[in-house]
Amino acid sequence: MNRNPLTKIYDLNRASYEKVCDIGKDLLEKALKAEKIDLLHTSARVKSFESFYEKIARKQYHNPSVEVEDICGLRVVCFYSKDLEKIHQIIKNTFYISDFIDKGEIQDPDRFGYRSNHYIVKLPKLGLRKELLNFKIEIQCRTILMHAWAHIQGKLEYKKEEHIPKEFKRKLHQISAILELADEQFQAIKMEKDTMRNLLSAGETPFSDSTEMNIDTFMSYMDSTFPKRKMRYRYSKLLMKELLSAGIGFEEIIESHKNGYLYIEYIEKEKSIQLSQEEAMKLMLYLTHRAKMSVWDNDQLITDNLELISRFI
Repeated sequence: MNRNPLTKIYDLNRASYEKVCDIGKDLLEKALKAEKIDLLHTSARVKSFESFYEKIARKQYHNPSVEVEDICGLRVVCFYSKDLEKIHQIIKNTFYISDFIDKGEIQDPDRFGYRSNHYIVKLPKLGLRKELLNFKIEIQCRTILMHAWAHIQGKLEYKKEEHIPKEFKRKLHQISAILELADEQFQAIKMEKDTMRNLLSAGETPFSDSTEMNIDTFMSYMDSTFPKRKMRYRYSKLLMKELLSAGIGFEEIIESHKNGYLYIEYIEKEKSIQLSQEEAMKLMLYLTHRAKMSVWDNDQLITDNLELISRFI
């Protein structure tokens, strides 16, 4: 097909392509955030004219405006394979889906390679101009490991099976299989971790002096002991590190809660404040194990409450 009329079509619609991309990305990000899907990133792009023209020439399209479905493109990269199921439902609820392809499902069972979920969608009405509703958007969804494979495969210029030299095929298939297995294992660990955390947080698995201190057990203890207090994950990790360095384990923590929690409530009542999980834990341990926690003598939380602390130690 002649380039000139295609250039005119592309230039005429370029601003609309960009608008559709921006609206689609905004809608998708808001929907993902509302459902608390943890992501590596989302991105949007408008296909360059050269890529647009090359695809038309390669596919021998006769009606490019209708047949080219990926001029506007969105990409979602998540951490776990189970998240793809949640994202599928979010896309279904947010856009009009005209086509869906699971690239992993359509591969031969004895082959490994590019895996990703591809959607062709249109924007919901939302009071938008009618011409914007006619443009299609391609959405690609994949895990980090799928994303890594796609990029490395592209960098090697082996996007199709026929591109790969015979001597490299076995190695590449092995690598792809390892990545697929790793995706499954990361998902399995995530599910086991969530189950363990839920049981600990709900008190169904009791804490004891012999409970191993790690970020899962520590955060679960904080959630079960201080369920109504604000949690700051970053500070919890730092606090746990300080406790381990001081030789504090669950034996001291359980004892501290038993003997020191009333002091915390008293301090909060006196100062009309509510401490976070980390602050409550820190003050409790300082009050009951000051000798071990002398490293906190100049800590801002301690110095701010020193007058009240001195009544109990």
